[in-house]
Amino acid sequence: MWLFPAAASAVSGIFSGTLARGWVSRRRPNLLVWSVALAMFAVASLAAALGLLIGWSAPVFRIYYLFGAIVNVPVLALGSIYLLASRRVAHIAAVVVLIAGLWAAGEVFAADLDRAGLATSGIPRASEVMPGPVRTLSRYFSFTGFLVVAGAALRSSWTLRNKAGEQMRRLAQANILIAAGTIVVAVASGFARYGQGLVFSVGLLAGVTVMFAGFMKTRPPRA
Repeated sequence: MWLFPAAASAVSGIFSGTLARGWVSRRRPNLLVWSVALAMFAVASLAAALGLLIGWSAPVFRIYYLFGAIVNVPVLALGSIYLLASRRVAHIAAVVVLIAGLWAAGEVFAADLDRAGLATSGIPRASEVMPGPVRTLSRYFSFTGFLVVAGAALRSSWTLRNKAGEQMRRLAQANILIAAGTIVVAVASGFARYGQGLVFSVGLLAGVTVMFAGFMKTRPPRA
């Protein structure tokens, strides 16, 4: 089962690198932010693969939970805000996300884990490891970020759907794929909370791959 999160980590890393190269050439802040978010997916997926392969430790689970269940989707949402909102609004949102992310990191690394829940061959259930307040924090962060990312992608698709031109149609399809990939990742993360590690691993790989495919469709086709 560790092969699925390992593959998801590889896809996320490649996706992050592609976004970073786009930012270097075009200096669009949304690309840089999305690159950071996908790097977080890669780190969380790698932690999950390590936990499944060699056994879970407290540091590995904290990294997996912080980057996989709390901060990654809000950072994705911040990229959407930079894409669609004014620069002033996006900068304010960036400060909020940064402060919230640092606060979440402090909560995760200060939490008193129930280490008995880490003794599993699958992905540990958060309810058996993390205290309740941190799990509540995860739900607020991930649900809010998910609504922003999916809503922004669907709104862009709706705006572009009737515009003429092949590139406009490609952008509409790309946004639908990005929204669909986000939904798949969010649903898969919900299965992880209940210890369904295989569903989570496959869903994470599928969701990130669909988001990557959506992003690639935003690029003009080569002649």
